[in-house]
Amino acid sequence: MNSGPPSCLCSLALAILISLGSLSGLALGEDFRGEESHAGGGPHLVIASVYGNLELGRPSSVFVVLENRAEQGADEDDMDLRREAARSISAQLISSDERIRILSRPQFGGLLEGGANTTLQLTALAEGMPLGLYPLELRCNFSWLSGVTATGSETAPSLFFEYAAASQDLPMQVEVVMGPRIEIEVQDEWLNYVAPGKESSLDLTLTNRGDEPARDLELQVRPLPPIMMVESAWVQASLPPGESAEARLSLFAEENASPGYYALPCLVTYKDGLEEGKRREENAAVIYVGQRPSSAWVYLAGAALVGILLLSAWLAWERLRRSRRRFRIVKS
Repeated sequence: MNSGPPSCLCSLALAILISLGSLSGLALGEDFRGEESHAGGGPHLVIASVYGNLELGRPSSVFVVLENRAEQGADEDDMDLRREAARSISAQLISSDERIRILSRPQFGGLLEGGANTTLQLTALAEGMPLGLYPLELRCNFSWLSGVTATGSETAPSLFFEYAAASQDLPMQVEVVMGPRIEIEVQDEWLNYVAPGKESSLDLTLTNRGDEPARDLELQVRPLPPIMMVESAWVQASLPPGESAEARLSLFAEENASPGYYALPCLVTYKDGLEEGKRREENAAVIYVGQRPSSAWVYLAGAALVGILLLSAWLAWERLRRSRRRFRIVKS
């Protein structure tokens, strides 16, 4: 019997059909479970890891590593067909808690072969909830090669590739945190003030009151009248939670400035978590403009106050002692 090229092509088509004959195929939109796909030679999508967290009251990004743990086919034909590959992946973050709003649209993962992974960036906003871990789901829609059909004659066969649509809901957890919270305070408020008409030094303290570090923090002062000029108006540091950094500023106020408290606007920028860009926050320090007694006069006034208190105590003791003496004389 002659086994020419058409017969070889027909034999190859039949071999492919037999190798895929055990696949049952999925109806369009049918729920696709990982164990079923892995057993049938299809994709096996899992969440390998999750990076990042949600800061309370701020839009935050979470990075999810999606992996296809299906094994590739053992022989060359199976590897060429790539039955284990998940195609046209679309992933969307789902929250059953109304306090977590999903801001990102579905992310497209493209083609994910067996053993490969991809990283998805998803954005959400957590508001009005306690800090802690919260469950979310990653809904993955994709297609995969579910079967091959051979039609036509032996001399001119035609192959039809059948793709099934599938959907998986993968559970995950994210942590809701406070994030960095930078507060600006004036050190020793009574002694740190700005004298009108001349240069004054002011010491500021920047404290991270949050639960996440602020990296590469910078402080820039933007003066408003009566503050005319600021020198050395920036500081750069990395602040872990609960730690502080100091900044010394040189300020000049108008000579005819009215005494009182004024806001000193500040721009705070820093890097946070996995994000490469810098976060910008408007803040302000409250400073006093005007003349105050020097430290020598403060100490002198304190000493005088202590002397008055001691004198009052001594006079009270003398009155008590004299009243007791009179009582003894009357009694005798």
